[in-house]
Amino acid sequence: MYIIWYMSNLDKTILNVKLNKSLKQDAQALADEIGVPLSTIVIANLKEFVRSRSLIVSALPRLKIEIEKEIGQAITDYRQGNNVSPILSGSKEVSDYLNSL
Repeated sequence: MYIIWYMSNLDKTILNVKLNKSLKQDAQALADEIGVPLSTIVIANLKEFVRSRSLIVSALPRLKIEIEKEIGQAITDYRQGNNVSPILSGSKEVSDYLNSL
């Protein structure tokens, strides 16, 4: 049994965007470097915009909220001594500790 997934051209549309030539070249080069079509990157960003219903504009880089929460929880755990391995010295201590997990 074969299942064929088909998306007709009626399900797609064209988006024309004017942007700086060097920005497009830089984005295309990076997309090529990671092996992803530039259109996939644009679509992924539009999907995230629709999903989150927000647009973050900042001069400073920022982590996603989910990552910030995880880091905050890790810092709290560390300060409380939770989920922290002991200080180990020597390969025998490391081996024993790992085998005890």
